[in-house]
Amino acid sequence: MITHVQKTVETQEEIDLNFKLREEFQLGAQKFANNPLHQKLKQDIDIREKLEFVPKMLFFVMGFKDLMQLVRYENPSNDLEKSVNTHSDEDSNHWEWYLNDLAFMSGKFKNSASIELITNVWDDATIEVRETIYTFSRYIKQYTDPVARMLMIEVLEITFDKFKEAIHPQLKNADLYSQLDYFGQMHQETEENHSTGISDDEISELTQILPSELKGEMIPVINSLFDQMYSMAKNWADA
Repeated sequence: MITHVQKTVETQEEIDLNFKLREEFQLGAQKFANNPLHQKLKQDIDIREKLEFVPKMLFFVMGFKDLMQLVRYENPSNDLEKSVNTHSDEDSNHWEWYLNDLAFMSGKFKNSASIELITNVWDDATIEVRETIYTFSRYIKQYTDPVARMLMIEVLEITFDKFKEAIHPQLKNADLYSQLDYFGQMHQETEENHSTGISDDEISELTQILPSELKGEMIPVINSLFDQMYSMAKNWADA
């Protein structure tokens, strides 16, 4: 949820940039929805094989907590900054659910021993996972404007929504949906009760109120973030 702000008359250049930015969200969401991990989840294979990627998520989930801290404003001075902080407040502790799920499924994966799990976090083969956190961190630090940060948060929200659409049916078919916190029912029900959310209207409004001098810059930023999320999901599919 964002607070409406007074809009000024837009120039044709701003209208075109707004369209291109909204298009980046549409194309990025469509591409991510069809990533290799989601395709693997649809395959007729054992659920344990489908979920082999779960340990490889460790760096991302723990790093996500740091992103929610980086994105915050220590002394928010307007409603938009407060809205960013609300997103942070609502999403900062999801890592605890992930660790619960990882413990619940311990032993079901190759390399599930603690030392192997930690070692694999830093393996050369998982650089795309780490690069995702580094990329978001870099842009969050670079852009302090609350609308720009809200748009970055929207990339995370949209891609996780697409992830849930892919994994929830598989968990329900395997009678795991109600047993898993991060991947299943608890996370979903908590998200439904959040005061923040995503919608096409919200993205459209954010693109309109984004400061004019940032509109052109944010187009490649959003493209880069969606591409990195896709690369990470592709890496997970290779688990």
